[in-house]
Amino acid sequence: MIDPGITTDDVLEGLRSWHGKETGNNWPLSHMRLGLQISGEEDRYSSMAGGHFAARNRTILNHGLQILKGQAPESEELLRERFEDRCDVLDVANRLNVSESSIYYRQRQAISQLTEILNHLEEKASVSWREEMLSRLEFPTYAKLVGIEEQTQQLITALTDENDHFIISIDGLGGMGKTALADHIVRTLINMMHFEEIAWTTAKHTHLSTLGRLKVETSRPALTYHILLEKLAEQLIIPNVSSATQLQKQQFVINHLKERSCLVVIDNLETVADYRSLLPALRKNQNPSKFLLTTRFRLLEEPDVFSLSLKELSKESSFELLRLEAQRTGFVSLADASDAELETIYDVVGGHPLALKLIVGQLRFRSLPRVLARFEEEGQKSQDKLFEYIYQEIWDTLDEENKTTLLSLTQASEKGFTFEHIVSISGLSETSIDRCLEDLILLSLVELGGNLYERRYRIHRLTEMFLHNAFSI
Repeated sequence: MIDPGITTDDVLEGLRSWHGKETGNNWPLSHMRLGLQISGEEDRYSSMAGGHFAARNRTILNHGLQILKGQAPESEELLRERFEDRCDVLDVANRLNVSESSIYYRQRQAISQLTEILNHLEEKASVSWREEMLSRLEFPTYAKLVGIEEQTQQLITALTDENDHFIISIDGLGGMGKTALADHIVRTLINMMHFEEIAWTTAKHTHLSTLGRLKVETSRPALTYHILLEKLAEQLIIPNVSSATQLQKQQFVINHLKERSCLVVIDNLETVADYRSLLPALRKNQNPSKFLLTTRFRLLEEPDVFSLSLKELSKESSFELLRLEAQRTGFVSLADASDAELETIYDVVGGHPLALKLIVGQLRFRSLPRVLARFEEEGQKSQDKLFEYIYQEIWDTLDEENKTTLLSLTQASEKGFTFEHIVSISGLSETSIDRCLEDLILLSLVELGGNLYERRYRIHRLTEMFLHNAFSI
């Protein structure tokens, strides 16, 4: 049995709170998936004393009591008398012509029966809930993610913190695996059953074909706040939403997010028309609900956003990814390749997951030396559109000083340049370099290293390759 975490003490506390609570906010039955499954019945109890949690508590208990009535009518009647009708134990004992101790004994037995019923219902509801939440996700594009253990722990910790981190961002260059990591996190949370509901909406779809070609869908409209609410109205379990007007649906969704602990994933936030305008709207609807965003833009300037930046994979993780991709596609010769052979790929591509996957796709038709040579050539841009996907759109938005700063960093070693070095070789003022570095870091084009006393700035090797191809540096 799936552990529902429901004890006889929980049920007794729930029964005692049938008419609401004067103090305290502990509702031991409020976490039950059963409550979501039968939420349409809550309106029946919402006019009674107590708010949302009290109504859900009564709905769950009433559902269990109805089943108990069919199994043990006397037990159901006793519990309703004692807790719904608020009858004193002495009055019930006199009516049945038994002692008070006998009533307490029968009450304990009835609560035990009700607990067993609710546990059984919760087991079925939990299985159904997991299936429903998983149906809202697309089929995973990965068999296993590598090199994400630390990021997974950071995100799970932030998302399960009930008092903080209501907007969380996963940022990084295109193809770094932001969507895959978000999918992995959501599936983990579904198994944990931490949130009451989980919804996923995507602003733009991109995927890798079996031939190693990147496919980008650009026909979808930009995601706006109102479109987001419409999409959530289609996914979230909200009673009577299907017959509501558009404005009513939006209000239903807003109320739902404020009343229940929901996780809303917004994938590819960079396709939103003026994504910054979406954040104030999300803030109004946060707590207890949370929002998980994936974007190419770093949101470090937003003080209330928990921002996690994806970096390239380590050499060891890159080797593991190459072998996993080869095994997945039955590419035996690559799967059995030595570390020295794989290192030649890493030296050209680095630890960029999408680029590594594209290399695997190309190796099915061409030799390793030829693939690596083609990857570094100008013609590769038009063939698989990798650079266009990762860089071109962002590059076109940069001003001349940002471009100059980025080009200056192509001369840096793996350790990167200091601030003073960039100023000296760029010909720009310290003020300009300060602004440009902030812009480029937020766009995930420049990586920050060093320590508290000496910051160093460097670019990803694919960024350098893009600039070399674009300007024949």
